[in-house]
Amino acid sequence: MDGVYFKECDGYALCCVENFSDELRESIKENLSRICHGAQQASRGREMYKYNITIKTFWERYNSKAALTKKGMLGELLSHVILLNLFPRFEVVSPFFNLEERNIKKGFDLLLYESSSQGVWITEVKSGELHKDKDQSATTADLLCTARDDLKLRLAEQQLNHWQNAIHAARVAIDSSSDYKDIVIEILESEGDLVACGLPNSQDNNAFLVSALFSEVSMRVLESTLSDFTEDLKNKGIFKSFFALSIHKGTLNKIESFLKAEAGC
Repeated sequence: MDGVYFKECDGYALCCVENFSDELRESIKENLSRICHGAQQASRGREMYKYNITIKTFWERYNSKAALTKKGMLGELLSHVILLNLFPRFEVVSPFFNLEERNIKKGFDLLLYESSSQGVWITEVKSGELHKDKDQSATTADLLCTARDDLKLRLAEQQLNHWQNAIHAARVAIDSSSDYKDIVIEILESEGDLVACGLPNSQDNNAFLVSALFSEVSMRVLESTLSDFTEDLKNKGIFKSFFALSIHKGTLNKIESFLKAEAGC
């Protein structure tokens, strides 16, 4: 993508948004309905799912939140856009919008489906600005470690609601004509069964961990940050499989201003 540096290696990728390019803006516009509502709803052509209504709804939800939550929302939005454009082997099979209320989504941030392995990847996104006395690389390492630990805990919890929400999200997001909807539902229900039997385990699941850092991009996140993190995670054996993505963008201002202007506010 224009304005985006991207490098993928075995088990990790670095993505630096060097400038908020026209191509990136157009991608948000073209995909926002699919991101927020899921592919099935977006394809229906209903007024309630079209871009002009969706962007207004997004801004209303975003503008009412505290600063920390806003960073999280923009980090998750960027994750959707980057995944759609730069990771063609994955399908995002969950909507951005919470289905029941305007609060932040509970449970898993995103669900991904990989056709080559017929696997579901549970995605955790952690967003933030530079941590005190730490540079871009050290802060990214912190965010990835937090994503790892939070997802490990969530996958091992005796909490059926996480899987019920995931199943509901997949049902509304995946187009009924797709050849993988039943596969995704079956995988999620199988994990829900394990929880119901008191056997939740993070090692049963594929994990996609994302750090979304908003800070000056003149100093890049070092590749060694990702390679060291993934090597350590490999040795820990916490997840069935895993992938780590570092997203690095400057301030929130340009994307926030763009969303506000598009919403007509």
